[in-house]
Amino acid sequence: KQTIFTAQQLDAYQDCTYFTRKEILRLFYRYRDLAPQLVPLDYTNHPDVKLPYELIGSMPELKDNPFRQRIAEVFSEDGQGNMTLNDFLDMFSVLSE
Repeated sequence: KQTIFTAQQLDAYQDCTYFTRKEILRLFYRYRDLAPQLVPLDYTNHPDVKLPYELIGSMPELKDNPFRQRIAEVFSEDGQGNMTLNDFLDMFSVLSE
């Protein structure tokens, strides 16, 4: 069986978001589907991966929103809209409240 996150990582994501483990995994796959060549299936070693704004802004949830670039910038650690998985989970956690 493929291990994407450690139990501790999943617990931490649950503590910091409004998501269940299943929802966190679903969002991970949404993130990975944007750039499967960049996002590894194993996050247990905390890879340093950022997806460019162009991919984030093209998601169905954001692509028609006139504020999509600003939303991505606010939630991205670098302020440019390029997102780590943590940024991505934070954004969806806030937008789904």
